[in-house]
Amino acid sequence: MNGITLAELGKKLGLEVIGDGSRVITGVTSPEDGRPDALCVVWDAKNLKSAGFDVPIVGKPKFFEDGRSGLSSNDPKGTLPELLGFFAPVYPKPTGVHPSAVVSVAAEGIAEDDVWIGPLCVIEPGAVLEPGVRLMGNVYVGYDVRLGSGTVVEPNVTLMAGIRVGSNCLLHAGCVLGCDGFGFLPSETGIVKIPQIGSVVVGDNVEIGACSTIDRGTIGDTVIGDGTKIDNHVQIGHNVRVGKHCIICAMAGIAGSSVVEDGVTISVQVGITDHVRIGKGAILAGRSGATNDIPAGAVVSGFPARAHNDAKRAQILSTRLPELYERLKRLERSIGLKSSHEDQAGEKTGKNAIP
Repeated sequence: MNGITLAELGKKLGLEVIGDGSRVITGVTSPEDGRPDALCVVWDAKNLKSAGFDVPIVGKPKFFEDGRSGLSSNDPKGTLPELLGFFAPVYPKPTGVHPSAVVSVAAEGIAEDDVWIGPLCVIEPGAVLEPGVRLMGNVYVGYDVRLGSGTVVEPNVTLMAGIRVGSNCLLHAGCVLGCDGFGFLPSETGIVKIPQIGSVVVGDNVEIGACSTIDRGTIGDTVIGDGTKIDNHVQIGHNVRVGKHCIICAMAGIAGSSVVEDGVTISVQVGITDHVRIGKGAILAGRSGATNDIPAGAVVSGFPARAHNDAKRAQILSTRLPELYERLKRLERSIGLKSSHEDQAGEKTGKNAIP
């Protein structure tokens, strides 16, 4: 987009124009990089100074009391996705099959008039690509894989046999769906591999981040519910069932046969052990370790994960352990007791002894 007037943009977004409506807007900017021809979306008053007075903003009505210009919104953050959509680059959407792609003659379910199979893609027998599917390049689509309408698959994605992906999904570069789950059985003769005969079923409007992996089920399927968004570098084990509209952030790991109910938020570097149930709407703070079931609506943190306020209190108290230890020694001495800690540490042999 070359540019759009503030008045035109306000009309498209349904927002009130403050100031000169003929001002031309060519993009969206951050407060730190503000410029007069780009809108800055501000939902916190502390960012107004960073934006600069001459930068047009999308902000709450009170943010314009000093004479700023822009678009007035009661929910600036909620306006951001639609606003960015106006300035997102638009790339060509070719259809057909690139000459370097390898498509099995037995892959009969391909709507070639509205599908793009990009360079170096491989399509195995039995694959079904519904209308609007886009394979960007170097994508492997295994036996009997089914991709729903409008799904976009970025480069270097691997979809192993039997995987089913719903409509309007986005699979980011390098993610892998349907490799064997980590199933092994120790025996007297060594470690025996357990065949993984299930699949992976992904619902509609799901996004799976770059380099994330979702293992096939041992018996039955690993399931990702409609509308769930998965960040980069996430590992989801065999037979995990993730509900609808969940958020799973980077470097989280969910072990086999766990259940994540609808609307759960799993923050960065969270670990969930096997056969655990995370209740509907629960929030797991960053680096939590869920070793037991988490009730619906709970907010937890720490390892093992527990109520967030309790975890914060324990963390704060842990920083005072050296002080509390010294107070304990003084108390024991004041009542004529020799500290068992002193006996163990051998404190008389040096001040650097470790209790």
